[in-house]
Amino acid sequence: MAIEQQKASMEVLEVCKIAPSPSPSTDLSLPLTFLDLVLFVSPPTERILFYSFPQNELLLQFDSILQNLKHSLSLTLSHFLPLAGNLVWPNHSPHPFILYKPGDSVSLTIAKTDADFNHLSSNHLRKANQSHFLVPQLPMSHTIAPSMSLQITLFPNSGFSIAITTNHVVADGKTSTMFLKSWASLSKANNSHLPTPVFDRAAANNHPINGLQSLFNKHFKTFIPNPKKLGLPPRVAISDDVISGTFELTSADIENLRRKVKEICPSIPHLTTFVLTFAHVSTCIVKSQQIEGDSKIALTFIVDWRPRVETLGGVNYFGNGVSGYTMFLKGREFEEENAMVMVSKKVSEGITEIKEKSLVEMLEENVRRWGKEMPIDKAIVVGGSPRFGVYDIDFGWGGCKKVEMASITPSGCFSMAESRNGNGGVELGISLPENVMNVFSSLFLDGLK
Repeated sequence: MAIEQQKASMEVLEVCKIAPSPSPSTDLSLPLTFLDLVLFVSPPTERILFYSFPQNELLLQFDSILQNLKHSLSLTLSHFLPLAGNLVWPNHSPHPFILYKPGDSVSLTIAKTDADFNHLSSNHLRKANQSHFLVPQLPMSHTIAPSMSLQITLFPNSGFSIAITTNHVVADGKTSTMFLKSWASLSKANNSHLPTPVFDRAAANNHPINGLQSLFNKHFKTFIPNPKKLGLPPRVAISDDVISGTFELTSADIENLRRKVKEICPSIPHLTTFVLTFAHVSTCIVKSQQIEGDSKIALTFIVDWRPRVETLGGVNYFGNGVSGYTMFLKGREFEEENAMVMVSKKVSEGITEIKEKSLVEMLEENVRRWGKEMPIDKAIVVGGSPRFGVYDIDFGWGGCKKVEMASITPSGCFSMAESRNGNGGVELGISLPENVMNVFSSLFLDGLK
């Protein structure tokens, strides 16, 4: 496998602060819920959107495009005030919280690079850290951490990228995608279908059925053991031997996987595109890393509770409306020929359990399982979702050529999005050491035959 190596330079043209417009005259503060609390162990989330543009039009129009993006960003932030604010922990407060104050703003970096746009926005394998210079930093201290930062990078001959770094304690993938789609809509001067973010935390925390506040109080010191310190993890450095790749499962591939599972276990319910994709990819990851039979492996997928819990305010709830569901397995279980079928069955059983239990019951059960199973030798988790519709984020010049989750690390994480081809398939992003990636690629393709 030949890995293309590209050297590039970048020039920062401008670093500006974009404030909400109109700006409210009063503060907006949001208490954290248990769903936010568990994300204190997660580093910031980084996503890059690549947009191609004809060269002869790009250089003529980039200044006007940039002014439009700044203006529409300011308008959008007035609907998403917490993203212009910070996660704070004042001395007088027993707990951290999200705070927007008049005058707060988002850092926006404007840059130019001579990097190969087509190389970075393609599906072929490359060094995972080659795109990281396109991602803005999210500076933080023990008492304050910005919610979000942005970077727009011009590739003079091909297009540009828009990168977003979000503090995971403040917002999950659903919330950041809702923000990006609103920004894109206002960029096209179309505000007729803007979603209205729901900021109400009182209902989420205090409703007797939900009971998230009691979980927050009970487990606060578990996730934040050091008092008065935010202690958010920094960006994870990726070494040069880590390879990034994008793989696709077409609708025909998914149907083939479904047929193979049903031939062995015809009664498994919930054989959705997500279940089959998660089972296939996680199985290939474990097998490619040749994990020992006695090793304990945690497979985690994300559950969006917004459609299930009315007290979260519905699908437009702002913040973290998700939790992880984890299955614990032994390495030897993946040595079997039909390991992918076994994982599909485990995921299906998990979905059945999720549907039968309340949010609080499920969260308590997950914490109990982790406490019982620790320590874990290997953790695999999926980020993103085909339901986000990231390839529909159109600022006025068409959809993305490529969306990359730059925060995916080689520890066992992978990302999932809808196929950019609009064929009902799924696109997967993964980073692995080069020798492991060779094996993973082979297993991934062989499993589809």
